[in-house]
Amino acid sequence: MVLPTAEAVINILIGGLLHGGILSLLAVGLTFIYGVSRVLNIAHGDFLFLGGVTTTLLFSFYSVNPFLSVLVVIPMFALIGTGFSYLMKKPTSARSPEVVTAASILVTLGLSNLIEGLGTTLSSVSGHPYYTVQLFVTGTVQIFGFALNEVLLLSFIAIIGIAVGLSLLVYRTFLGSLMRASMADREVAIMLGIDTFRISTVTFAIGIALSALAGTVEVMTTNIDANVGLLFTIQALTVIVLGGLASFYGALLAGFLIGVSVAVSEIVLEIIGVQGGAWADAVPLVMLLIILIVRPRGLLRR
Repeated sequence: MVLPTAEAVINILIGGLLHGGILSLLAVGLTFIYGVSRVLNIAHGDFLFLGGVTTTLLFSFYSVNPFLSVLVVIPMFALIGTGFSYLMKKPTSARSPEVVTAASILVTLGLSNLIEGLGTTLSSVSGHPYYTVQLFVTGTVQIFGFALNEVLLLSFIAIIGIAVGLSLLVYRTFLGSLMRASMADREVAIMLGIDTFRISTVTFAIGIALSALAGTVEVMTTNIDANVGLLFTIQALTVIVLGGLASFYGALLAGFLIGVSVAVSEIVLEIIGVQGGAWADAVPLVMLLIILIVRPRGLLRR
């Protein structure tokens, strides 16, 4: 039995919170898109991969600080999200919500396979099987006598800032009220004169931009490859169900809860001398099963 140092434990917990924050960003974006348009975007995690690739290329070829690369990533993928909403308009117009969801799963699953295939091909041609910029800062920050990983700490602070900004957007702006009205009941929103397609376009832009932003944070802390997209989508769906369908704060809470739980399980498994990578990945599924049994509507579902 090997006890990790206090610094190692704190860094693992911060890393867990950061991973939970990344899942929260994905889940919130996926919730926005599905809640307004009933489009279940299976390719959502693949936009995380594309965002991470964009950040890596900007850093590798133009020496752009990954934290500053968001000035390119956010507007770029917001435009892609806008175009994506128009792409999905015809397959999902004038149909029942159930048909829209089923059609969107098929279309976005094909898009996910396309992105994964192109990413794998480009990786093999370039000779770089994965993308990362995690070595751009390797220093530590001294806080209360503990040496904390600088990138993990800064990235976690950035995630918290983004979560606060999203909360203000959703609950303190007129656009946020229109989004929440469209998510609550699309048909009633249409009868009240809300242009739900325009709101849907905005949510696509925000959701895809959040996914790409999550990719920027991800490549600063670990490696990603073309195969991570579907895995992140499944984890984001787990967060949504765990937090409560269409619940903004539920998605945030569930994401951070999963991140902390995975980090704690890694610490425990390390103490007892078990390689915890695969076992820790099973923690979100176990939590999901427990929540579905104890509280099927999710943590914060009203």
